[in-house]
Amino acid sequence: MDGNDKKSLIVAAATELFSSKGVRNTTIGQIAKTAGIGKGTIYYYYSDKTEILLECYMNHIQITRRRAFERSSNEQDLLLKVMKFLHYISDEARQDPFVSTLVSEYREYRLPEINLCFKHSEEDAVGILSKLIEKGMDQDHLEKVPLPLTAFLLVRMMLAYNLDYEKNEKSDEEFLSLLKRLFS
Repeated sequence: MDGNDKKSLIVAAATELFSSKGVRNTTIGQIAKTAGIGKGTIYYYYSDKTEILLECYMNHIQITRRRAFERSSNEQDLLLKVMKFLHYISDEARQDPFVSTLVSEYREYRLPEINLCFKHSEEDAVGILSKLIEKGMDQDHLEKVPLPLTAFLLVRMMLAYNLDYEKNEKSDEEFLSLLKRLFS
């Protein structure tokens, strides 16, 4: 078994444990046991649990976001694609079991290692959204806007929209209209 296989075992075991038990209740020893490897092997690849958590979380987020993007790849309306991606990233906290476990644990304990994951996740979302908007600007579908500031504000705006705004049957339509005004 080579190093990549061992790292994959560690990440799979840790993701399973973080999802089911949370970060606070998962130990390096439990990860090693679940992965079927020695505890020392984990320390060969990772310096601590935070490093493992970050790799697990970002691998998971990038895979699920890539799938979401593939599902909307046939969407012709660029702003509708942007809105769908924004909805997806804000829904991760409620619908994805791994992410929702971390969100719940963060709300209760404010663990800095989970906050670090969320910060990296937001940076990843801003990067993806920036590329999507930049592509639209390059193809003259969207007006020029400052990137990544616009992408960052859109990510934060969608989170607030989904968490705090009282929606009605026209809310998404109005949100899309707002995006169209922003980029025209």
